[in-house]
Amino acid sequence: MRISPVKTPVAAAPAFKAKIIDGHAHLGKWGDKYYGVEMLDKFIKEPININVDGVKSQDTIEKMIVSSAFAITDNGRMADELTGNEQMLKMIEGKKEYVPIAVCQPNKTGGDISKLEELFNKYPEKFKGLKFHPTALPMENESDFMKAYEPYMKFAQKKKLPCFFHCQGGQASAWNIYDLAQKTPEVPVILGHSGSIANGENINRENAIKVFEDALKTKKANIYMDLSWVDWSEQGFPSKEQPNIKRILTVAKENNGLNKVMFGTDAPLGCFGEWESPHFNNKTCYSDTVNFIKKTVSNMFGRESKKVNNKIFYENASQLYLNTLSPKQKLIKKGSIAAGAVLLCAAGAAFFLKNNSKSGTSNTELKSKINTRKK
Repeated sequence: MRISPVKTPVAAAPAFKAKIIDGHAHLGKWGDKYYGVEMLDKFIKEPININVDGVKSQDTIEKMIVSSAFAITDNGRMADELTGNEQMLKMIEGKKEYVPIAVCQPNKTGGDISKLEELFNKYPEKFKGLKFHPTALPMENESDFMKAYEPYMKFAQKKKLPCFFHCQGGQASAWNIYDLAQKTPEVPVILGHSGSIANGENINRENAIKVFEDALKTKKANIYMDLSWVDWSEQGFPSKEQPNIKRILTVAKENNGLNKVMFGTDAPLGCFGEWESPHFNNKTCYSDTVNFIKKTVSNMFGRESKKVNNKIFYENASQLYLNTLSPKQKLIKKGSIAAGAVLLCAAGAAFFLKNNSKSGTSNTELKSKINTRKK
């Protein structure tokens, strides 16, 4: 797909200065590595430096959507759905910056969601979504995939929860997830990494973009794209060109889907906390990731870039996980309600005048009656 850049003056697309919600983060033990909350706190507590077209600003990470590494892998001693998610919940106790989603294990339960129900009954209103990792938690028999996953999707449908899927290949392929998502088309389904190209499998991203486009056009499922690790090289450097992010945003723009693309990092994995590159530290890595995406949006959308960045970096995740509107949206909604009320009153008055006119009441007599009632 060829993308023509929008030519606008630099001044027309200043750097977007605002709060950010990171839609993809982890806490807990993954194999022999432990990822504590302090590894994420470094991003939450201090602003990150932004520089788009020479316009400098600072953004703050307001919240991170976190899932439990305890419930995905722990050297064969993996915790169950209740215990693994509880362990992570204790790590973020009292920290409103972290929004938990519950890791699910269909491969272990075979579709029995009793532990998940117990978790939600024990901690009502705590978890704001479900997390699936078909690559790390594969079904022994692929033919059992749908049978094991469907009860979880119906649970999400009942609770009005989004479902985040690690999207890669095999059982975690975009097409496999898409087939499942079509069983409950109203449930938001996020394709993690927009189809991971781990092991050099570029077909995973190609498939994810095709699924995203098809879902936007046909409405067969409610598919979202997660931008974590998109357009990163195997050497650990973010690409300044952002070819795949351009493709994702082009598909979204052409199909009215810019509300379905979300920023994420996968922190604290890789250079977002687990290790530091000799070329940049964790904070610089994070800043560069944000910078390059915002630069891409600026080049593509020009004067609309601030609005688009607001969606990608904050608004979309806020609506999906927290069911909240941005201050600007609240103002628009409030204005719409007020305008609606005025129109309703006007329509009522017109109806009243019309009917009184038919009954022989003159406008002068009608005004007299209205004034009398006011007194």
